[in-house]
Amino acid sequence: MPLMVKTPRNQRTIAKWGTYPQRINLLARQETAIQRQISRGGLASYEPATQAALFALMQEAPVGAAFFDVGAHIGLYSALINSIFNNKGVQVFAFEPTPATAAIGRRLKRYNKLSFEVVEQALAERPGTATLYVSNIAETSNSLNPSHRRHAGEVTVEVTTLDAFTARRRVDPTVIKIDVETNEPQVLAGAFETIARARPAIVCEILDRRGAEAMAPHLDRLAGLGYRSYPLIDELPWQHLDPREMDRLPDGHKSRDWMFLPGKMSRRLARTAADWLEAVAHCDESTNLLVSPGTEPPSGWNAGHPFPSQRGRLKVWQGKRNHD
Repeated sequence: MPLMVKTPRNQRTIAKWGTYPQRINLLARQETAIQRQISRGGLASYEPATQAALFALMQEAPVGAAFFDVGAHIGLYSALINSIFNNKGVQVFAFEPTPATAAIGRRLKRYNKLSFEVVEQALAERPGTATLYVSNIAETSNSLNPSHRRHAGEVTVEVTTLDAFTARRRVDPTVIKIDVETNEPQVLAGAFETIARARPAIVCEILDRRGAEAMAPHLDRLAGLGYRSYPLIDELPWQHLDPREMDRLPDGHKSRDWMFLPGKMSRRLARTAADWLEAVAHCDESTNLLVSPGTEPPSGWNAGHPFPSQRGRLKVWQGKRNHD
């Protein structure tokens, strides 16, 4: 049963760049863990702060900006960014080494008539081949790290580095999202030539304190390049904090994803993120549209329309502020 998911509506984006599709066709709702989760709770149930950060970064990015989705899974973020910011001429690359999942990403692209590129490769510290360990729980846990999760199978995949890819394709990322199930340090290790040259914003998964310690040399190297890190929690404002100090987060808050910016976060970016977090919150399960197999979607299912701003509903982190 096809799952049509409402896209977040941002009036400022629509006013400047024109409208964009009202929905994304996420295909079968039970095919992968992400599709199952969104079918139960709408887009708002899936990493809303990460969505808000990525959309805000791409909104503030220049025309023709490139988004690298490393560990793209079925390409949810690639599809959303390609759809929302298509009028800005964005370039979107979805890196996904799992053959079956990459195939779904290509179907997602085709069914929604999008232009993002599925790159069926893993990114790591050096090019070559590697063993991808296929989780026996959910394909979202597939990893090059054999000890990350129990695995039911193995597949040999092609590996490149982000530096090698940017040199070969002559494209530098403006925004990079990295979610590769504990292999994030290896991705960054193969990316620093590009990072130093292009100074992209980076949104990276760091699961816990142990993961932060594994990333320590790269965190120090990013800091040496002037980068500042922000935990992406569901309350605003996001505060500058080193991931190795994640125990300082307010009670009840954890952050799996962290945003690294080549400098201090601007007030403009913070306001834009607030707008997007508000917009994502409106995409709950009641906005999903399920279509029975063999029937046509309703007329206009993919038409864009304006969405009025409803600011003021966000909760704000009232904890100790870090103004530096």
